[in-house]
Amino acid sequence: MSRRIAFPFLTLQDPSVLAQDWRIAVGHSELLDSGEWLLDWDASIPLRLSRSFGIDFATAARDLEIDADDLRLAVILRIGSGQGRLSRSIIDREHRVLDAEHPVTVLEVTIDGSQLSSVLDLHVDITLADDCGTGSDLSPSRKGDRVWRDTARIRLEGEEPRLPIEVADLSSLLTGVAAFAPWYLEWSPRDWSRDFHGAIRLYLSSGHQNLITRIEAEDTEVLRILMADVMSQVCESLLREPDAALILETCAEGSIGAQVAFWLKLAFPGRDVRYAKSLLEQRPGLFRASMQALANQQVQDI
Repeated sequence: MSRRIAFPFLTLQDPSVLAQDWRIAVGHSELLDSGEWLLDWDASIPLRLSRSFGIDFATAARDLEIDADDLRLAVILRIGSGQGRLSRSIIDREHRVLDAEHPVTVLEVTIDGSQLSSVLDLHVDITLADDCGTGSDLSPSRKGDRVWRDTARIRLEGEEPRLPIEVADLSSLLTGVAAFAPWYLEWSPRDWSRDFHGAIRLYLSSGHQNLITRIEAEDTEVLRILMADVMSQVCESLLREPDAALILETCAEGSIGAQVAFWLKLAFPGRDVRYAKSLLEQRPGLFRASMQALANQQVQDI
């Protein structure tokens, strides 16, 4: 998301965390800075990952209002893979504890290429390693309280585009009762060949803080509802087009039309566009239920 989530306690500011960029290598090749895409990936070859993390404990102690000698922080890495805005599965985890005497660690992981699919997601959380009761009223105090987060996504091959999400004051975008909605999907069905990532954006209402917090925490039920709404809106609009079949056949990879084709294939395996179109027209409730089930599959492995 484009805005930092407001936590109920103090968190680390970026200068407290001394993190290098991820470095990645295919097989025994040299470790290089990672980019958005990994070239020459092969499922039969393992990947090596490396990233150095350090904590400036003097600065961190001021950020959190906890004495540096009492502060122990856990660096937690989750590695995920699979198509979708969220990882379909978590394939590895690493956990390191840092304190003022040992402020640096290097995360080094080797991943079997056969465990990967389409994308590599790298999630790093920094949390309190122990309960801590010596801080101020605003300090985090419980083991596991998250004080910093970083995510990176490396694409291994063509896959479902990630849905852009922003937090916004919807009253500045919408009028009337719509301004009070918890979220708003901004997009237009005028051109199905447009790039999915650039043509669709999900705005979360800044007035619904609980919703934002639950999404940041990857609450699977909330994510399922959001994804079902997005998929239903876009798929239903395309299926109502007179030349829906032609659009789905001719749209280029990465376009809105190609994304709809991907979702329909998952929701109705072995069925053609005529079946999906007929289901939407004759049994819209069943069509929506299919979208709900597909959304559930997308997030259930988080």
